[in-house]
Amino acid sequence: MCLKNDNAISLVIDTDNSFGMPVRELDDGIALIISLVSKQIDVKAIVASACNCRAYEAAQNTLYLLDQFGISDIPVGLGAETPLSGDREAHHQYLDAKSVSRERTYWRNAPDIPARDVSLLPSGADVLIDAVRANPHEIIVVVLGSFTNLALALRKAPDIGPLIKEVVHMGGSFAPLDGELAFEWDTADIPPEIWATTLRFNTWYDKQATVEVLQAGVPVCFITANVTIHFYLRNNHMRKVRSAAKGALGQSLIRSIEPWLEWSIAERKLVGAHMHDPLTILSLLERSVCTYRYMSADIPSFLAGYELFPQDEGSLCKTAGNAALPKVKVAVNADTARAEELLCDLLSRAVSLESNV
Repeated sequence: MCLKNDNAISLVIDTDNSFGMPVRELDDGIALIISLVSKQIDVKAIVASACNCRAYEAAQNTLYLLDQFGISDIPVGLGAETPLSGDREAHHQYLDAKSVSRERTYWRNAPDIPARDVSLLPSGADVLIDAVRANPHEIIVVVLGSFTNLALALRKAPDIGPLIKEVVHMGGSFAPLDGELAFEWDTADIPPEIWATTLRFNTWYDKQATVEVLQAGVPVCFITANVTIHFYLRNNHMRKVRSAAKGALGQSLIRSIEPWLEWSIAERKLVGAHMHDPLTILSLLERSVCTYRYMSADIPSFLAGYELFPQDEGSLCKTAGNAALPKVKVAVNADTARAEELLCDLLSRAVSLESNV
C-alpha cells in the first residue's frame, strides 16, 4: 500500500476506534488512517480498546479500515472491555443512545461497517507485549483512549517497561501559564451534568490504569486537550481532500468523514470537527508541531477526584512528597496551522490510493 522509510517511527496504536459509527468521535479512525499512509510511520500492531465505544466495536472498525486499505499483516488485538477501576456502563449506554437519536440522520449516506466476530482475536495486552519484545527500545506506544491495556500488559510482563521507547497519550488538561493554550471545552450536544456524572474519556476512563502506567517508570508524554481542542478538520480541508479522491476507497472514506464534519458544525456549533487523536500522531511526525513543559503528575489528588496536573508546584499534594510524583512531558502549545496542513496532505494521500482489495 505505502512503502515505509527505513527510519520510520515504530508504533503500537491503542485506539478506541469508533470510525463510521453514527454520532461517535471520528478522530481515532483518522489518526489510524494517517498513520497507515505516512511513509514516516510503521504501525507494528493495533490494540482495540474501550472508551469511545466498546472494545469489540473498536476491533470491528479497525479491521474494516485495514480491509479498506488491503492491509492484512498488522496484528490487531482485542482489548479489555472493562476498566481496572470504575463502572463505565452508564458511559456506554449514553453513547449508545446518542447513536440512535435524531442526530443519526447526518450519517444516512455513510457506508455501513459490517459486524464481524472478533472474539478469536488475540488479547490486546498480548499483542502489545509481543510487539515491544520484538522491537526492543524502538516502540512508541500511542494510547488514544484509556491506559487499561497498557497497564494490563505491564502487569503481565513487567519486563517490557524498560523496552518501551515512549508512551504518548492523548488526554489530560492543565491550567495554562502565560502564553500557553487554554482548555476551552464547550459541547452544545452534551449537557454539563452528563460530563459531571456520566462520561469519562481517556485519562479519566480508567484512573487506576493511568496511575499504574505513570508509576511504571516508562517515559510518558501527554498531548493534552488544551492543545487538541484548537485543532480542526475544516470545510476547506475537505474540499481539498474531495478533489484528491480516486476510486471506491476515496469515496468510501469521504462518505464516512463528511457526516462527522457536518454534525460538528451544525450540532456542536464549531468551526470544524475536533481532531484530538490525529494531532497526537502529527506530534510524532513533526516534533515542532507541539511545544512542551514537564509537569508533576499529582497522583494522590487525581485519585481523589482532582485534575492530574496541578496549577502550579505549590498546589501539589503534600502527603506523598513531591519528589515521589512522576514528571511527565505535557504539550502546552501547538502550531495548529501547520498541523492542519499536514493532516490535509495525509488525508488527501489516503483518498487518492487505490484499494488493494
